[in-house]
Amino acid sequence: MPRLLDVDEFCKDLKEVSTEQIMMKKFFHPQGLFSEQIFGPIKNYTCQCGTYYGYSKSGGTCTTCGVDIVKSTERRRRFAKVTLPLPLVNPLYYDLLIYIGGKEVKDAVNKLMTNEKSFLYEDNGEFVVSVKPELKQKLKTVYEGTEAIYKLVHDLSKTMAEEGLEEWKLLYNSIDSLIIHNVIVLPPDLRPLSSISNKQMMDKVNKFYVQILTKKKIMKDTIVDISRDRKVYYNYFRQLQKDVTSLYTHILEKLSKKKGLIRGNILGKRTDFSGRAVITPEVTISLDECYLPYLIVLELYKLPIAGLLIERGKFKLLNKAIDYVDKCIKFNSLSLFELAKEVTKNEICMLNRQPSLHQLSMLAFKIRVTTEKVIKIHPLVCHPFNADFDGDQMAVYVPVTEEAKKEAQKMLITNNLSSPANENLSTLPSQDVVLGIYFLTTEESNEKDKGIELFNSCLPNYYDKVTGPVDKKRLISILTDIKNKYDPEISKKVLDDVKKLGFKYSTLRGITMSVDDFKVDQVTRIRSSIYEMQDIREQLTRLASDDVISCLKDNFCYAHVIESGARGSWDQVKQMVLTRGFISNFNGEIIPKPIRSSLVDGLTEEEFFLSTYGCRKGLLDVALNTGVSGYLSRKLIFTCVNLELDYDLDDCGTTDYLPVYVKNKRKARMLVGRYHLLDNTLQEITKDNCLSFVGKTVLLRSPILCTSSKICKTCYGKLCNTVKSRFIGVIAAQTLGERGTQLVLRTFHTSGSAVIKGEQQDFQQKDIIGDLAAVSRLLHKFDNKNYTQIVDELFDIYDKDIYHIHFECVVAQLMWYGFQKWRLLKDRMKVKPTYLSIQSVPNRESWILATAFSNPRKSILQGILSSGKYVGVIDKILTGQKIS
Repeated sequence: MPRLLDVDEFCKDLKEVSTEQIMMKKFFHPQGLFSEQIFGPIKNYTCQCGTYYGYSKSGGTCTTCGVDIVKSTERRRRFAKVTLPLPLVNPLYYDLLIYIGGKEVKDAVNKLMTNEKSFLYEDNGEFVVSVKPELKQKLKTVYEGTEAIYKLVHDLSKTMAEEGLEEWKLLYNSIDSLIIHNVIVLPPDLRPLSSISNKQMMDKVNKFYVQILTKKKIMKDTIVDISRDRKVYYNYFRQLQKDVTSLYTHILEKLSKKKGLIRGNILGKRTDFSGRAVITPEVTISLDECYLPYLIVLELYKLPIAGLLIERGKFKLLNKAIDYVDKCIKFNSLSLFELAKEVTKNEICMLNRQPSLHQLSMLAFKIRVTTEKVIKIHPLVCHPFNADFDGDQMAVYVPVTEEAKKEAQKMLITNNLSSPANENLSTLPSQDVVLGIYFLTTEESNEKDKGIELFNSCLPNYYDKVTGPVDKKRLISILTDIKNKYDPEISKKVLDDVKKLGFKYSTLRGITMSVDDFKVDQVTRIRSSIYEMQDIREQLTRLASDDVISCLKDNFCYAHVIESGARGSWDQVKQMVLTRGFISNFNGEIIPKPIRSSLVDGLTEEEFFLSTYGCRKGLLDVALNTGVSGYLSRKLIFTCVNLELDYDLDDCGTTDYLPVYVKNKRKARMLVGRYHLLDNTLQEITKDNCLSFVGKTVLLRSPILCTSSKICKTCYGKLCNTVKSRFIGVIAAQTLGERGTQLVLRTFHTSGSAVIKGEQQDFQQKDIIGDLAAVSRLLHKFDNKNYTQIVDELFDIYDKDIYHIHFECVVAQLMWYGFQKWRLLKDRMKVKPTYLSIQSVPNRESWILATAFSNPRKSILQGILSSGKYVGVIDKILTGQKIS
């Protein structure tokens, strides 16, 4: 990393760009910024004058024009240099010096760089910067310009290094890099030149090079001796220093942000063997299958299909066979349909729906081919993808190598029936399936018994017989129980059978809706009984009372749709048929004037205006906060990317435990699979015994206190059998990030209708966006809280079922002590852990990736300071190293 500073050493053997001219006659200037003589030919193995062309001449140099006979890709690799007319301060070294030395050093160096009257002298063994001419005349030895800057920094860094400060040692060891005599010229293909309507369009980087070269030419042609005239010298020095610094700044900005080189090009490459199409449901296929459009299959499997055509004697040459496949794609010919089915037999593909919020956003499926132009998926896999069929699209990827195919097998939906967040069933039945099963198990007399018998026939042999109505909650409970007790293939068969039964009976029932059906008896009486009360709290309490809901259940003809859990809620029914009720404004405050009318009756002008608060709030929240949530997820993932599980280490042997107070049943359930200390022995918290810990404090083995660099299986718990990945930090970050994004999108559907809970003292409505801000604040600023408090606060903010271990993983990764993780220190309990915010950790974890954030300069400096001591997972990926 320190080699980044050593500009002159890098430029030692590079060819020099010596003129600002771009063209000479019809060709690039031989000494210019786009020179073929310096950077290589524009066309493969073809020199500038045309004397040499073709691969057979490769490796030589044209004797006429001096161009190397090589591939044109050399123009992406070859650097050059501009020799500076004056020695300048290295911008990267200057940034590092200011970063370490602070304001005092910055002021001293800036004075020497910008003020022609400034000089340096030694006073009692210390160097002092002054601008007083009368003092200068009295002194024997003074230093000026870059010599003064070098002397000042050399003396300061040497003194500090002798005191044992590591950062100053780096500066002292790299002192020869402080002053530069050359500027690196990037390869021309990274700063392209184009011509539009006889106008030259240049990348902005080239303009900085042109400015430097133009000033160099002016200085060369001037008749004044620049070295003797201080005013003229400093005038040119300041201009050149500004141009070189601006050049470096611009190059770093090109690396950063979403459209920068790292995120936009390196990490955002378009992938071969991939496609994209709209999704539709297909009820006839198995859970682990999907239909791909015939035309996409022809494109993805073009080479294997062409190979089969040659094998069967249709063509002799591969390019002719490929041309025929292309022709079939162009004219939508079905002549290769059977061949496409044959090629994809026993093949699998991966489907991905954006945004990829968690591990289950990309799953593998067995391929079937359809002539339609859509991807068809099983209805039960919508939940892990968070997909619906209102125009959603999915990307499809095909694994090519045997290693990739083997890994894709692990991603089959049958191997991912448990959610990494909480081990709940990932393939949840909904809507038509739930309604059909509910109808089947609630029909009257003989039909009911027959329906329950049909439902039981879907369940595994020897599974306990189900009796009574099966609504959504009970159905999910039964399916989750089967998933936990039986083999994935049996679970898959049960899910498919339940899906078929549900669709069949919801179709036979033939639910239709009419506005007339929404007119409910006794509405006027119930409405008047609510609003005759004077107090808003009483009105809200009455509106939410069981009496009102019970009356609606008896009179609303679509009650079974809500009771089954298939769709809707009683709050929505109240708004449609009874009264719109109270509305909350943008600040979460309840507007005192209620909307008495229902949506079926229609609203007055004033009521309609008041009710639009909720709509606008929903739209604004989604527009403004989805990005906030996404960026929080992104930072969380880069923070936790290097927290790994060691599958080979069963127990690290730590004697430290995390005290957790189990205040309710939800928290108790979220500790299932963890190990805790009881009577001096480690015991597992299970689904059977978890509720016995409510109201007690348990001592947990935790990643926060694991003594291994990679977390041991005992500290992590039994969830390691579900996640099937060693990157537990990423899984924790994805789990929290996915929930944050879902929270933002969920507000869009509530329409701002006010609800008050029984224990609630004020009228303030719970604001999900406020929760998101609280999480962000907590992960950026810690206010002397200890790790137990931070974990508890995070758990309380996220109201969904998320295992406690995920919050511990995030906090474990924030607890650092310098560059070494706190949990690895000896006598760590005597040392107060230092927390780094999730904004700072990515710099430590991956300085390369951190340059893609908003402050690339700081990230580069962090990388120089770490000096290769620590190489993260993403750094290894970007630099092509093997991940051990």
